[in-house]
Amino acid sequence: MPTPRHYVHLPLLAVLLLGCGESNFEPVAARPLEPPSTYRIWWGEVQECVGAWAPFGRIRWYEAEQIHNIEAGTDHRGAWKPPHSIYIDSEWVSFEPVVKHEMVHELLQRRDHDSLFFQACAGL
Repeated sequence: MPTPRHYVHLPLLAVLLLGCGESNFEPVAARPLEPPSTYRIWWGEVQECVGAWAPFGRIRWYEAEQIHNIEAGTDHRGAWKPPHSIYIDSEWVSFEPVVKHEMVHELLQRRDHDSLFFQACAGL
């Protein structure tokens, strides 16, 4: 599986929008993830940027070996599942834009990408 360094020359938007927030994803070998301390810092930054606040502790974090969109046949780097679950591909758990992108989904409580907050707050 490609790692973040393989995508240095691709636009981040193309890399991150590979199906995140979809309801038709299947995490492979998902396991609970104890969020690193940096996630709390990022959460505060995303809340400030979005202008919405919610308890960090409500999120259930998971790390998966692969996150696959069943309908589209594409792999995800991260995925948000309502109401409060975030899945991150194991090779991307430290990649700030991926994690922040899923945090924006969590704060907005929406699957679509119609908000400018994804670009402004997740570094896309």
